Amino acid sequence: MKKNIILWALLFVVSLGAAAQETIHFVAGTPAQQGLSQKTIDALKLKVEQIIARNNAGAASVYNAFVIQPELVLGETKKTEGLLRDVTLVTGEFSLTARNKYDDSVYGTSVIEVQGDATGSKEDAIASLISSIKVTDPAFVRFIRTTRKRIAEFYDQNCSVILKKAQALVAAGRMEEAADYLSAVPATAPCYDEVITLLEKIGKNKPEETPDVPEVVPQEPAPEVQPVSEEPVAEAEPESVVPQPETTPLPECKISVSCNDLSFELVSCEGNETAESIRIYARFTNTGVTNNSATIRMTSAIDPNGATFTNFSQVETNGCTSWTYGNKMPKGIKIGKVFEIKGVNSPCTTLSYVEITVDNCKVIIHNLPVVWK
Repeated sequence: MKKNIILWALLFVVSLGAAAQETIHFVAGTPAQQGLSQKTIDALKLKVEQIIARNNAGAASVYNAFVIQPELVLGETKKTEGLLRDVTLVTGEFSLTARNKYDDSVYGTSVIEVQGDATGSKEDAIASLISSIKVTDPAFVRFIRTTRKRIAEFYDQNCSVILKKAQALVAAGRMEEAADYLSAVPATAPCYDEVITLLEKIGKNKPEETPDVPEVVPQEPAPEVQPVSEEPVAEAEPESVVPQPETTPLPECKISVSCNDLSFELVSCEGNETAESIRIYARFTNTGVTNNSATIRMTSAIDPNGATFTNFSQVETNGCTSWTYGNKMPKGIKIGKVFEIKGVNSPCTTLSYVEITVDNCKVIIHNLPVVWK
């Protein structure tokens, strides 16, 4: 009986460790190698995003330190001859490397052999090769699992060193660099609470930007109006009215919150064509127990054409902080957040799907209208 109790306790601890590693997330990097077309680079990055999403390992914030960078090393290229159509066959190696974008630490690499063929050019064959990579490949599952474990072990063993370096950066007044360095510490680390405390300290000490005050230009007095002699004016013919086509009404915006102790208020959603971005201003209210700190992040955004956006950040404006971690949420107090979606190449009237998480709580928005400036 005693042996069974010990065994169950051990299994419980192991399961807790595995669950904690699930909080380590990644963003897709861009291939750094030369000689690839922009079409191939975009396709490789998209494939990594799909692999990350398939393994529930995607991060919502651009401040996330852990990047999975793809690389495609092309091998032999062959062309058939004497058939009805020329077919190009391309072989190569597709690799993934997990690293820390702030200090270039490498946590793991996975390599698989790939090939593709197409009727036509080598570029078409490369596109076929990338398309043939299965996001469900067990090699990618093992890669994500092993990398998460190595990251957790690294921060378990180096917490004190990381804190000392961050504190030295703060003492030197290098607040932004210290915040970026600390943002890499996962929630699994034993010093995570101390990291949150230090991030809150950095947020308080960060100097606020001075608002731009428009210069007041003295206006010249308006010229005197001279009396005009009245003359009979011919009546104008009524203009013909051109019937305008009826506009299709936008679908109804729907918002759902998965937790009973969280209230959500949407303030605005504005697009900027020049910056190719969308900003969503929202307010959150903790209606349950008092929570010292919460992790708030945007995790997904999809437009009506099916384009999935992954480049998210939080903007320090309207009195809102840009922190993903350590957001204080006293009970009954509204907390403002401005989320920015980057890389919106084509303006859209709505966002079909938006997902925001507050710790374990999800806010889902369907058919969010976008006002473009």
